[in-house]
Amino acid sequence: MKKNPADIDDLRHEAESLINFVPANLDTISPHDIQTLFHELNVHQIELRMQNEQLVEAQQQLIASRNDFITLFDLAPVGYLRLDEKGRILQSNRTVQEMLGKSHSELRDKFLAVFIHADDLNIFNARYSAFYKKPDGKHIELRLLDMQKNPIYIELSGRLIKKEAGASLDFNQDCLLVNIIAIGERKKMEEQLELAAKVFEHSQEGILITSPDTTILKINLAFTAVTGYKPAEVIGRTPKILSSGRQGPAFYLNMWQKINKEGCWQGEIWNRRKNGDLYAEWLSICRINDKFGRASHYIGIFSDITLRKLNEKQIEQLAYFDTLTELPNRALLNDRLKQGIVQAVRHKLWLSVFFLDLDRFKILNDTLGHFAGDLLLQNVAKRLKSCVRESDTVARFGGDEFVILLTDFVDEQSAAHHSAEIAKKILNMLSQPFDLSGNQFITSTSIGVTLFPKDGSSVGELIKNADAAMYHAKASGRNNYQLFSDSMRSEALTRSTLENDLHHALPNQELVVYYQPLIDLQTPNQIIGFEALLRWNHPIKGLIPPDDFIPVAEETGMIVAIGEWVLKTACKQFKIWQKQVRQPPLKKICVNLSARQFLGNNLVHTIKQCLDDAELDPEFLEIEITETVMMQNMSTVISILQQLMTMGVTVSLDDFGTGYSSLTYLKKFPINSIKIDRSFVRDILNDPDDKVIVHSIISIARHMRLEIIAEGIENDEQASYLMQSGCRLGQGFLYSKPLPAEQLGALFPPAD
Repeated sequence: MKKNPADIDDLRHEAESLINFVPANLDTISPHDIQTLFHELNVHQIELRMQNEQLVEAQQQLIASRNDFITLFDLAPVGYLRLDEKGRILQSNRTVQEMLGKSHSELRDKFLAVFIHADDLNIFNARYSAFYKKPDGKHIELRLLDMQKNPIYIELSGRLIKKEAGASLDFNQDCLLVNIIAIGERKKMEEQLELAAKVFEHSQEGILITSPDTTILKINLAFTAVTGYKPAEVIGRTPKILSSGRQGPAFYLNMWQKINKEGCWQGEIWNRRKNGDLYAEWLSICRINDKFGRASHYIGIFSDITLRKLNEKQIEQLAYFDTLTELPNRALLNDRLKQGIVQAVRHKLWLSVFFLDLDRFKILNDTLGHFAGDLLLQNVAKRLKSCVRESDTVARFGGDEFVILLTDFVDEQSAAHHSAEIAKKILNMLSQPFDLSGNQFITSTSIGVTLFPKDGSSVGELIKNADAAMYHAKASGRNNYQLFSDSMRSEALTRSTLENDLHHALPNQELVVYYQPLIDLQTPNQIIGFEALLRWNHPIKGLIPPDDFIPVAEETGMIVAIGEWVLKTACKQFKIWQKQVRQPPLKKICVNLSARQFLGNNLVHTIKQCLDDAELDPEFLEIEITETVMMQNMSTVISILQQLMTMGVTVSLDDFGTGYSSLTYLKKFPINSIKIDRSFVRDILNDPDDKVIVHSIISIARHMRLEIIAEGIENDEQASYLMQSGCRLGQGFLYSKPLPAEQLGALFPPAD
């Protein structure tokens, strides 16, 4: 039986009483009394020993309990600090030490403020005194700094511990036991929740959240902006408040079946605003489940698409109609042509396709501007529509190209006959003058016609063959129409083959530069330069004339790379001749530039590079351009010509007199010389008109201080007449036909 300290004191008093009870003279005590006395003493001794053992055990338990507390304090997952009234650290546990990367000795007697983020010190200093005195129910959020000075988000809470009498040195003064909880993850979640709340409120889409029974719990600002309903007017009600009545029960039944089966639904729906107006919205509804898979909420997100619905016709207009002429565009044309082919096959009918290209349209754009060009296209569209039936299609294919679809012909004869009548009507209608804001302009058109099913079975084939027929119309003098024929098909195939072969001509070294001498007519045997002319030595077909392959190179864009190669080759060859021939000195090498090449990127840089590679001075290079080049883009052409002339390169206008508005070009464009076309030289001795034209050209050139070169001189009489008329330079078969460089060595003596 354990006894408490009070019992031990009682035993001690009894023992003392027993000792006092013992007489001074033991002889007077009987043996029995002595025996009784010793028995009592033994009993008390045993009880004292037992009580002592109990005291030792109690002390051990207290020590174990204290050690357990220290261990719990030290290893607790929550950080603990004991702080004094000034915020000095008296004790810290391991969690805090690991958090700050410091040992207990490194933290002891340090002020907590040392480890607080600078931006949060004011908060701590301002609140610590009050927090220390009465910490119950108070929390402080701030940031500590670890060893790498990285911020640690924490929350402080505390309990004030009063000192006790007889307490150990650690607890001999009041102190604050502080709990430190890391709240970094919580802060992130709070920030995410705050961001989600901002997204919810500021989203441009209307959002509503409902309970499982579709009672509205929350809406955002966009919901109010779209519907007109404020939160107090809809929270607690269902979305039926927005119903327009335009969707029936079956619609909503299908919608909710999909939501409950798949979790989401989206689609177009009409609802009603607070003011009664109907509006269209694109709505997405998602079901949110709890951890048991039961619906906890529904979220609806919608955007107002009323304006889009109201503008669908305008959108369709933009997608399928040309904005300038309001005619069907290429996309709608393809669709109608496909449908026309289907109907023609089904009912055994014929149809026809016209491909039209306006003549001289680029001249109009360059002379009167794009505004006048747009006016012309609009007027052409109106005239074309007036030439066909309401059921026919007139489409703008692109640029100044139009396509017309005529349908419902019973046979080939009626299709061909009616198409010819319409083509003649169009040619007549478009040949009438156009009034373009006070400017009279006359144009014409070239028309190609294909018939289905004879000339093609697909949209692409019919348009392609109509385009080929249109090119034949242009080649036949413009302002006419051509029905597609088998011979055109054969030519188209030949052209396709030629185009394919031309792609390999330059890398396979099949292209050759020929040179025709330029002669000083006053000294017929004196060569002053050469004109570089391109030839194609086809491995199977032999030498192909330039007129056959250069247009193909132009249209495909291959002329840019080919032209650069010609320019580089000619410059290098001329440099070789310069070294070989000293007297008379060679003055120029002439190289033709195409329209596509001339208006390509970096032409001036390309020419400079070719001259540098050949080590040829710019003054020896003459660039030849035609009026076609000039008509492409006047401002760009003038700028490029000025750059070339600044560099030192001279410019010659080729085929002068065969194009349009030549005198205007002579005035506007910086050029050095003009070449009289061979068509005027050929009959100059017999045709009075040619004589007048040549004399006029020479006179104009001399007054404008331009050099004159005559092409196509074939006999002495022509040369003599031209020289007497004031033309100094010439070229032609009289002197030499174009030849490869290696065959021209005999025409001039070698250098000494």
